[in-house]
Amino acid sequence: MGYQRLPKVMAALAIGAALILGACTRSASTPPPAAGSTEGSPSGLTAQQQTMEAVRSDLLTQTAQAASGGEPTEAPTETPEPTSDSEATSEPPATAGVVATVGVPSTYTLRAGEHPYCIARRFDVEPTQLLAVNGIGASTVISPGLILTIPQGTGGFPPPRALRAHPTTYTVQAGDTIYGIACLYGDVDPVAIAQANGLSEPYNVSAGTVLNIP
Repeated sequence: MGYQRLPKVMAALAIGAALILGACTRSASTPPPAAGSTEGSPSGLTAQQQTMEAVRSDLLTQTAQAASGGEPTEAPTETPEPTSDSEATSEPPATAGVVATVGVPSTYTLRAGEHPYCIARRFDVEPTQLLAVNGIGASTVISPGLILTIPQGTGGFPPPRALRAHPTTYTVQAGDTIYGIACLYGDVDPVAIAQANGLSEPYNVSAGTVLNIP
């Protein structure tokens, strides 16, 4: 009796295997049903078919991302053009147009803070000739009010004529005068400093004031 039922059991198993194989083939080759369709819904799929559909969906999503290059990239940021040297150069100081040394006078009266060598530097005069023309020796008293004769057409002051680099700025110290400040730079005329800073006679300056030196 058992042997008579064996062929029927084998046939049933063969049919079941064919149905399962067909369902697997259909799930792997047929796209997912449209939204709202009841065909292939989770309630109508076996656990194996649901797993295969999920894997297939993930693969399709990953393939689409790979084809599009993954995450979207930002547009390249524009780099500003480098500024040329002419554009980067700052404007010259406002005092650049002021003449640092005025014409050479025939005589000059010493002011507070000045001395003969200072005047020789300022007017680019050979110092020994300035001293000789004015009879200035080691015993001569030099004080404000002394009138100096300025020789004309002499050789210039031996280099270096300037004592400090300029144009620059200078902070006025207690006791400073515009004339003495000019002597600190050597080849700058006090009138030029006054013009650069909008000063008028008698060119008084206060401690702490910052002056433009042309």
